[in-house]
Order: sequence, then C-alpha cells, then structure tokens
Amino acid sequence: MTAYAAGDTYYVMETVGGGSLPLPSFADIGYLSLYPLMLAALVVVVRRQARGMASAVWLDGVVGSLGAAAVLAVVLSPMLAATTGGPGFFAGAVANAYPLFDLLLVAAVVGIAALGDIRMGSWWILLVGGLLAFCAADVIYGLKSTNGTYVAGTPVDAGWAIGLALMAMWVDGAAPDRQGGQGRRRTSHAVALAVSTVATVAGLGVLFLGTQVHLPTLAVSLAGVTLLAAAARSQLAFRRLAAMAHQRKLSAATDELTGLANRRALYAEGQDRLLESPGRSHALLMLDLDKFKEVNDSLGHRAGDRLLVLVSSRLREHLSGGDVLARLGGDEFAVLLDDAGRDTAVEVAKTLCAALDEVFALDDVAVHSGVSIGIALFPDHGPDLSTLLLKADVAMYKAKASRRGQHVYRPGDDAADVARLQAVDPLRSTLGSDQRVRHYEPKLPEALRRPPRSQRSPSSS
Repeated sequence: MTAYAAGDTYYVMETVGGGSLPLPSFADIGYLSLYPLMLAALVVVVRRQARGMASAVWLDGVVGSLGAAAVLAVVLSPMLAATTGGPGFFAGAVANAYPLFDLLLVAAVVGIAALGDIRMGSWWILLVGGLLAFCAADVIYGLKSTNGTYVAGTPVDAGWAIGLALMAMWVDGAAPDRQGGQGRRRTSHAVALAVSTVATVAGLGVLFLGTQVHLPTLAVSLAGVTLLAAAARSQLAFRRLAAMAHQRKLSAATDELTGLANRRALYAEGQDRLLESPGRSHALLMLDLDKFKEVNDSLGHRAGDRLLVLVSSRLREHLSGGDVLARLGGDEFAVLLDDAGRDTAVEVAKTLCAALDEVFALDDVAVHSGVSIGIALFPDHGPDLSTLLLKADVAMYKAKASRRGQHVYRPGDDAADVARLQAVDPLRSTLGSDQRVRHYEPKLPEALRRPPRSQRSPSSS
C-alpha cells in the first residue's frame, strides 16, 4: 500500500502541470510493487491456515487459479497484443506486467476460494472485493487505452481508489481475526467443489474457443494446464475413494479393540476355506476366558479391554500364519486351523491353554486368567462353519464345566442341552400362565439360621 501511494504521489507531482511521464517511470515502480507484495501477503495468510492441508485441497486451488487465469488471459488478449507491439523492450515489458499481475491476483483469489479448509471471515470479503475492483479498473483502463478511448477523471479511476480502500480495511480487520479467531468459518466444501468445477469447464471453453478463433498462446496454455490439473485431481479423488472403500471394508471385518478378524470376517473366510478344500480336515476352536467377569468387576472395563488386547497378542504368538484368529465378541475367540485333525487340534488347544495360564500384568496387578476351549472337526462334526461354531460352543461349555481346559465335541454332548431346554420351556409356560401356586414358603430369621456343618467349631456341635 505504501509503495503504491509513493508511485501515485510521484505521478501526480509530475503531471499536475499538464506534463506526461515516459513508460516506464518511477511511478511504475511503485504501482507494480503492489502486486508481488500483495501476492506475498496472500501466501503468508493462507499458509498460516493451510498447514497439513491434503494434496487434493491444494489441487482444487490450483485448478481454480488456472481456470480463472485462462479466462482472464482471453479477456486481456487485446491489451496483451497491443502492448507486445510497443516501441521499446522495457516499455512493452512494463505494459505487459500490469495485465499479467492482474491475472495472477484474480487467479490467487479464485484459488483461495477453492481451498475448502481455509477459514473465511468478513475481512476476506473486503480483500476479495478490493482485489477484484482494482483488477477491473486495470483491465478497463488497459482496454480503453488500447482503443484510444480512455479519459482521465471518469468512474474507471474510482476503481483503484475503491480497491485500495477495501484492501486497507482488510488489513485493519484481519488483525482481530488472527488474534481472537471469532467469526471465522470454514469455506464450504461444496463451494470449493463448485469453484474447481467451474474452472474446469472454463478451461474446456477456452480450448473450444481456440478452435474457432485465434487466441493468445498464453490463454490456450493455461487452459491446457487447467485440464491436466483437473485430471490429476480426479485421479487423486478416485484413489482416495478407493482407499476409503478399502478401509471401510477392513473396518467392517475387523474387531475395533483387538484388531483381529471379527465374526463376519470369520464366517466369510472360514466358509471359503471349507468350500475350497472339502477333502481336507479342519478344526475350529472356540475359546472363552475364565474369570474375565471378575477382572471387569474388580479392575474396571478399561482393564478388561486391556486384558483382551494382551490375550489376542499372546494367541497370535502361538499360532501359525495360516490359522484364522477372530474375536467373536466379549471374551470369546475362535481359531480355524488348516489341515488339522483331532490330535493336532488338541495339541494346539493345550498350547493355547498353557500360554493363557501365564500371568498378565495389568496396571502393576498380576492377573491370572485361564481359558476353556471347545473343539469341533470338519467334516466330522459339521458340513459348514455355522454348524462347527455351534458344536464348538457346546464343547467349550463342556470344557468349562469339567475344568479340563479343552474338550473335543462328541455327539452325546448335545443331550444335556436338549434336556435343559425341554425342562425350561414347560416351566416358562407355566409361569407365564399362572399355573403354579405357592402354598408354603418357610422363612427363618437371620438369628435362627445355623451355619453349615463344615463351618461349625467342634464345641458348637
């Protein structure tokens, strides 16, 4: 702002008596200094907010900037063509610098609008309005000067004053936003997408127009680079979507706590393995931790989660790479063994029991947690994974009841469960229909209750 004011002051002092200035002059130094300094200010402000921004967001800004520059290059083509044929090298270079810097400023503003993660505020509206007013005045001035129709003192001259005033207000309003951050909001991603889309369409339009009429090489080149950047952005977006889809698929098949396969993944992969090798033997091990509820109740659920993570890690250490280890939920795990008969499955179960019998350290507390393992064999105990899970679950409860650590499913193991269900179902029906009547319920006061014989002292007998 100071540089521009200095150049303007020199221009007025030299021309106040009706004189004229050559091109270039000292006034042009002040005028032109505004552009690189303003661009540097934009870079500083955006970079402060754009740390860690994704490459896709930067590409949106590049596409927006290039598309806007291509369109503006078409608008400025008469001005560029006129200044190119000027009398001297330096005069032509300075005359070209004004529209080119205007092109860069407009491109920068559009690029910032395409950055969806930039926090916008009221002060950004002032800056954008000031830059656009300033650039519009430059463009109109250049086109009128080329045609010989420019007259000093017209509303065109007010464009520079309005632009400078708005930019000065931006400088004044940006300081509170930088300090307090109040009133900021992120640019909508829909707006960012709209800007990059419009820029891409604009690039296509410039290339199409170039096939009909003669356009400057700069405009065609910018349009071509815009489409290349848009293609790169689309490719990056496609890869990102593919990665997100893959991650979502992994999340759907992975236990969030332990990182193991979940029940869905076990069903998918386990069933595929059984179908791919119908003539080979497989074994499914169902594991249920002992005393896990006591850990949760005594140390809290956080300690219980930590125990599950340690258990899953220890199980991985004692399984081969071809085995499928999954967490079914709660403290239940499952292992699918390839090429494993009864003897191999029992050996693996004993190894896992011994591994989980070792002490776990939870927050400086030594925790002992055993495991009960039920074993079901394919194809002896079932033709599919669902049946094997059911049989292994029955065997696991047998192992827990017998306290032997592991148990291989036998056909008679279902009988107890069937009898229990047959006894429970009629009882539930009679309770629901009020068919049972209570005639007598003995109650004893606490003082009259005698301890069990095993707890009495010899003298009390």
